[in-house]
Amino acid sequence: MKYLLVTLFLVALLITAAGCANKEDTSSDPSNTISKTPSMTKTPVPAKTKVVKTTKTVITKTQTTVPTPVVTIQANLTEGFWCRDTTMNIGKAPTDVTECYQFFDDGTYKWGYSPGKAMGKSASCSQAPGEPCRYSLNGQGKYEVEGGYSYKLVGVNLIDPHDPPYFVWTTTGIP
Repeated sequence: MKYLLVTLFLVALLITAAGCANKEDTSSDPSNTISKTPSMTKTPVPAKTKVVKTTKTVITKTQTTVPTPVVTIQANLTEGFWCRDTTMNIGKAPTDVTECYQFFDDGTYKWGYSPGKAMGKSASCSQAPGEPCRYSLNGQGKYEVEGGYSYKLVGVNLIDPHDPPYFVWTTTGIP
């Protein structure tokens, strides 16, 4: 076994020596000399990449002024109109409309949408054809209109959370 290792070592040494011996010596051959004459062609210089290290600056801003109090405007239900832009199916086609309510002090209201139905009686009212639609204030502070809809008056909005967008107070309704 130890002769095998010595033999392998000697073979490796001979192969290495043979590789070095086969190289040609070109220093004495004049045909292989390189001329040092400057040339006019420019060799492209590879572009260098510059690594820029950045640091993250955190700026903390502290409010030093007293905030302006929020003034909540509470609209009167019976003044003006309550309108929203929505989509209704008129016939079988979805149509963009402006839908409005107008409430009166006597507990009645008008409803309509444009284009389509001028302000008047809602189709969901159960009264006789000549009778106006009615609304009332329930024990939860919501305004109930005939047909089962109820709205909470918050500022300038009549809100039914199940039927957005909400109605917004305006001075002009639809014709």
